[in-house]
Amino acid sequence: MTEDEIFDAIRARVEAGRPTDSSSASLLPPPVSGQVIRDAEAVIGYRLPPLLRRIYRELGDGGVGPHGGIEGLTNSWSNTPMVDGYLELVSAEAEPGERPPPPRGVVFFCDLGCAMWALLDCRHPQGQMWWSDEYESCKLHLTLPEWFGAWLAGDSHDVWARPGLRLGPSPGTANRPRPPSGTESSCIPIRRPSGDGHAQQHDRVR
Repeated sequence: MTEDEIFDAIRARVEAGRPTDSSSASLLPPPVSGQVIRDAEAVIGYRLPPLLRRIYRELGDGGVGPHGGIEGLTNSWSNTPMVDGYLELVSAEAEPGERPPPPRGVVFFCDLGCAMWALLDCRHPQGQMWWSDEYESCKLHLTLPEWFGAWLAGDSHDVWARPGLRLGPSPGTANRPRPPSGTESSCIPIRRPSGDGHAQQHDRVR
């Protein structure tokens, strides 16, 4: 699918009241202005991928895509709007033994539940997707349009869990040992911006 075809397919789902994987219909927040997008890009330090710019500018400020939808620039479906959360993470000093934040230009993009996130690397012209959980962050051999295309085709859960797409741990995020098989908790804490200037632990229940 071309980016235009992907955008049109996302718009069709929005118009049908199915912007996310939620079974209940939901309305999107209004689209944002070009100035809001430019302000966000100034904070992140990179232009947003063209497909994402169109979504924010023409459809709505987040709330479309896998699970509960992508984060908005000024609205959040999890806890903190994407730009505010990015600012908080890159400006905070990591505590000893705490995982560092992603590199500059990489934002928390879509909360998948159970401490799992899709991250977006804005340093890539089309946007490179990352996978992050409580133990590691991995770059994926997957662009933002491909990620949305997989979701539209109903393959998104398989795509982001496919080991062959992982390009390896991200720089500066050393892997921590996973719990022995069968001992994982159904609630995994994740460090996310709280919106009040402090990192906060949130539990995502399976």
